[in-house]
Amino acid sequence: MPELQDVFNRVKEKKQERKKLKSVYADALSTSKPYQDVLEELNTLKAKKQGMEAEIKAQFVSELEAMDRIKADIDADNQLMTDIALTTMMKGETVELKDPETDTPYEPVFSVRFKKTT
Repeated sequence: MPELQDVFNRVKEKKQERKKLKSVYADALSTSKPYQDVLEELNTLKAKKQGMEAEIKAQFVSELEAMDRIKADIDADNQLMTDIALTTMMKGETVELKDPETDTPYEPVFSVRFKKTT
């Protein structure tokens, strides 16, 4: 099995290479006149769309507030499910979920990420 540091170094090199290629591509787009014309038209349409959305949002204030509350409840319940699943696994028990409507089984998926410490 490869060493963790070697794989980390390889990933870092690939990210740098990808960054260079993205820069070349972005430069090519920025020098394309037809592309710039389409971007300008797109920005105009986006502004028009945002104006329309603002008008409609003003009419649905209570519904949007309810959606925000529901989203917060869902986020809190998802965090609670994660905590319960982790505690259950640490006890050595099996974690199982089933969708009550379709009887589809679910299993937990855990991941490891690395974060810069400096």
